Amino acid sequence: MAQRISMPAGILARTVLFAALWWLITQGRADAWLVGVPAVALAVFASERLSSGALPRLSLIGLFGFLSLFLRESLSGGIDVARRTLEPKLRIAPGFSSYRLRIQDPRARVLLINCIGLLPGTLAADLDGDFAELHLLDADNNPDPQIRQLEQAIARLFNVPLETNDD
Repeated sequence: MAQRISMPAGILARTVLFAALWWLITQGRADAWLVGVPAVALAVFASERLSSGALPRLSLIGLFGFLSLFLRESLSGGIDVARRTLEPKLRIAPGFSSYRLRIQDPRARVLLINCIGLLPGTLAADLDGDFAELHLLDADNNPDPQIRQLEQAIARLFNVPLETNDD
């Protein structure tokens, strides 16, 4: 499931990743590297110290599927929340729901929990064992089918199985 990479390769990969993120954040401004070089170095250092060194094997096909779903649901979720809250008649009926996670890989779970908030009107408020406590803008809408789709996309991305038993 996870692959151990050599220290120099890991540092190089992290440096390239953080430098690319810095370049995107600063919109490619050359003068931003005065702050960027130390920021990237500190990010690489912190990342190396805090990680186990094992990077997950991600599926390229799974990545494209996940990114497609991520972009679609981000746009849909943003439009839905804006429409619900900006219309003259506020269309919300807040409530809570619980969702049983079928994905067991810890890194995949973290991504899933963080991405649930992209789904229209849904936010993961807590994680208790195998259950995510969800805050819903409209408790009459069942978010489970969308969460299952997101969970499947993340499982394909990480090349991990989903539990099939529904207790």
